[in-house]
Amino acid sequence: MDPTSVFIAETKNGRIEGNGKYTFPNGNVYVGQFKDGQFHGTGTIHFTNGGRYDASWINGRAVEGKFTFKDGLVYEQEDWGYCTPADRRFFHEKVHGFNQ
Repeated sequence: MDPTSVFIAETKNGRIEGNGKYTFPNGNVYVGQFKDGQFHGTGTIHFTNGGRYDASWINGRAVEGKFTFKDGLVYEQEDWGYCTPADRRFFHEKVHGFNQ
């Protein structure tokens, strides 16, 4: 494990199990469930830029989740309507208009 990584979690039989918090070396933070030292169950990665990824995890891999940007916009893989070739506006511009 990277020495700049930090685990604060429940343990069972000497293994990280249950609820906990893991801080990555870059400052991003996972808060959620662990099993055998891996993300497992529900949990959220909070990014240093203000975004977050809420997901269901199995053995360290996200199997379902959603990314929410700092401004509250939820990323949609299908029907993404922001900053596309047809409409170059960003979320803030669509919601609040252009500032002069």
